[in-house]
Amino acid sequence: MPDVPVRGLFLDNEEVPPGDRPVLEVIDPADGTVAGRVVRATADDLRAAMDSAARAQPAWNGIGAAARARTLVAAAERLRARKEELAHLMTREMGKVLVEARAEVDGAIDNLDYYAAFARTLSGEEVAGLPAGATMRLIWVPRGVVVAITPWNFPAATVTRKIAPALLGGNTMVLKPSSNTPLSSLLLAATLRDAGLPPGVLNVVTGPGSETGPGLLQHPACSTVTLTGSTASGVEVLRLAAPRVVKCLLELGGKAPVLVGADADLDWAARATVWARYWNAGQACIAAERCYVAEAVAAPFVEKVARLVRTLRVGPGLAPGVDLGPLYSTRARDTVAQEVVGAVAAGARVVVGGEVPRSGPLARGAFYPPTVLDRVTDESAIAREEIFGPVLPLLTFHDWDEAIRRANASPYGLSSYVFTRDLARAEKAIRELSFGETYVNRVGPESPQGYHAGFRTSGLGGEGTVWGVRDYLQLKTVYVDWNDPPRADYFLPYRTDG
Repeated sequence: MPDVPVRGLFLDNEEVPPGDRPVLEVIDPADGTVAGRVVRATADDLRAAMDSAARAQPAWNGIGAAARARTLVAAAERLRARKEELAHLMTREMGKVLVEARAEVDGAIDNLDYYAAFARTLSGEEVAGLPAGATMRLIWVPRGVVVAITPWNFPAATVTRKIAPALLGGNTMVLKPSSNTPLSSLLLAATLRDAGLPPGVLNVVTGPGSETGPGLLQHPACSTVTLTGSTASGVEVLRLAAPRVVKCLLELGGKAPVLVGADADLDWAARATVWARYWNAGQACIAAERCYVAEAVAAPFVEKVARLVRTLRVGPGLAPGVDLGPLYSTRARDTVAQEVVGAVAAGARVVVGGEVPRSGPLARGAFYPPTVLDRVTDESAIAREEIFGPVLPLLTFHDWDEAIRRANASPYGLSSYVFTRDLARAEKAIRELSFGETYVNRVGPESPQGYHAGFRTSGLGGEGTVWGVRDYLQLKTVYVDWNDPPRADYFLPYRTDG
């Protein structure tokens, strides 16, 4: 195999030559081959990236939101022309099937266009009813330099969902992508540069988070950090951010419940649940992580789900007709396999799947078959802890109140799904499920027109809508006395009559 060149850091709109820096290999999880190599950023690299972003921020803010939006729209156009290139790159980096990779690029393009549309709509407020000659205004101003730490599972959509609102608001950004999928971020940065983004507005550093995180978050220019990752990673970011009181926007783990009522359209509920669980090979924060089914319809529902899952085709993401690619690494595959073994030991029954491929072409990659488990109990680890893989635990419930209570009995609170034709049951679930998102008789992915945010340990802040833009801004209050001379009747020393 020919040697794969080493990609440098992206700093001031240029790719920095690797020099003698250490190197990280990017592995194709479908066959274990090297998909790329990137440098491992040094402490000097981190400082240079943050200093560059700090220098660029005042001028970037000064051009105004409309001009910044034009750059985002131009980047969206250029990304359309590179759709196939980016989709194939993502499939090689993390394994997702090509049809999903293409859809993700469409989502990334939509993020750039969507947030650009806020350029002429963001507004503050002027307080009415003040005395003559006085004004009071609330205005939105950028936070400064934003550090973005992004995951491997959606390396285009998640990255643009952070870049677009942060840059639109007049901030600059230093992006630290996952070490598993850094090549996509480098391509996105080059696309923004080619669309007219000034030097320093977006810098990309690569390397393990344990090495890069402290240097980025503890830099004096860091005003905000946005992370999509595990809850454990979020706790570590909070620890690093605490000494300087850096604002944290965190989208963390999920354990999305699915509630299937006895009156639900079982064919649709089964089909939707299968998609919500096995999309992206189960590697999504909003994936259906546990399915509660009414006892009266449990047997036919399990049969319908199992029948659908048996039709799913597993293989390399670039192969035609494939539904599930590999997990993002062999380590992830082994973790999922161990979780299934533990569930069976705790009393669960494997309905479909449950075995790591040991022979044939799939044995060379990080493949795990789509798996269905029933007879799962609430106490089982697989019903409580996040499974980042293609495994669906099925549980039963007796009444709707019980289902909601058990669904809420989790430290996570990101997404939830409800299937029922009863309006009262649906409304009860909408009001009582303690999750940032509830989908009724449908599944995701989430829309930028909704606020994608988690409750409890699933996060702080959110993404999407005008609130997602404002998360990258800060509200400033301006008091002005226009009187000549200014009013000064409340200053010391006090005067009284008599």
